[in-house]
Amino acid sequence: MKKLILTAAICLAIAIGWGGLVFAQSAKEVQLSGTHYYGHSPKVFKLDQDQMIIQFETLGVRVNDSGEGLFHEASVHIVGIIYRGKDGTRLRGFETWTDKDGDKLVWEILEKETENPQPGTSPGTAKVLSGTGKYIGMLGTMDWIVRNPKPFPDGTGRGICKEKVKLLPPN
Repeated sequence: MKKLILTAAICLAIAIGWGGLVFAQSAKEVQLSGTHYYGHSPKVFKLDQDQMIIQFETLGVRVNDSGEGLFHEASVHIVGIIYRGKDGTRLRGFETWTDKDGDKLVWEILEKETENPQPGTSPGTAKVLSGTGKYIGMLGTMDWIVRNPKPFPDGTGRGICKEKVKLLPPN
């Protein structure tokens, strides 16, 4: 009987130790920096001389600065709306990253209100809204800044978005 209790206690200790190790490994924050490149054909709604609303959908690809890892060469799809007026710009949108396996991570994106942004740039933040497949339950934040090179042809847009990402994998 003592051997059975001793064996059970040892098994319990090992299970708790391994379980704690697995939990500690799964809770490690992942940090990524990368760039995504995209193009779009926005639809512009002029409200008056000084105000407009812009609806957009972008398609692109992102790469990690490291050249490998989570979401390297992921497809990017963004839908959103921008208000532009005398007092600045407001952007709200949703960004989806699709990895090589087809699993997705969905972000809610917001443009930051910045007093003197660099000309031709737009900074913002994002937080993970949801995920599919292996990303269900993932949490995360992102800081980004978009540069908008001169588009071609007229009526289209291009963007280069630099990102700093922090992800907390699901348990």
